[in-house]
Amino acid sequence: MPALKNPRLERFSQLLASGKTPTIAYTEAGYRCPNGNSCRLSQREDVAARVQEITREMFERERATATVAAERAAVTRQSLIEKAEEIREAAMEAGQFSAATAALREVAVLAGLRIERLERGGPGEFDWVEKLSTDQLKSLVDGTLDITSFIETKH
Repeated sequence: MPALKNPRLERFSQLLASGKTPTIAYTEAGYRCPNGNSCRLSQREDVAARVQEITREMFERERATATVAAERAAVTRQSLIEKAEEIREAAMEAGQFSAATAALREVAVLAGLRIERLERGGPGEFDWVEKLSTDQLKSLVDGTLDITSFIETKH
């Protein structure tokens, strides 16, 4: 349905669709002294249809905007790789070679070409693992080996 031919009726419909009460919309659309006319006018078939159409259009615009925003905000492995590559290039241009190397490492980790491994604990803290038999290793993997009691009995 196209806009209503009467500009005040169109404005009244737009104000209703924006959430205004019929009385406020009636006054803001340029009509004088509501006296109950605002409710009757809001119930007219053409006005009600126009309000419904405007509301539907607003909903569709908001949904489209939300979809675009969600797509832009989505963080994927590929988007992280692209960002890290941009950072690497900027670091190279600025002569920041250590930052460029760090960004390159991050790209390799994200791409699955490089695996970062960290060792935690003090020297010799995990020596007990090397002393496990094959059956004990299987129990450890299965989760049936009580590690705490095993370590206490070996020390």
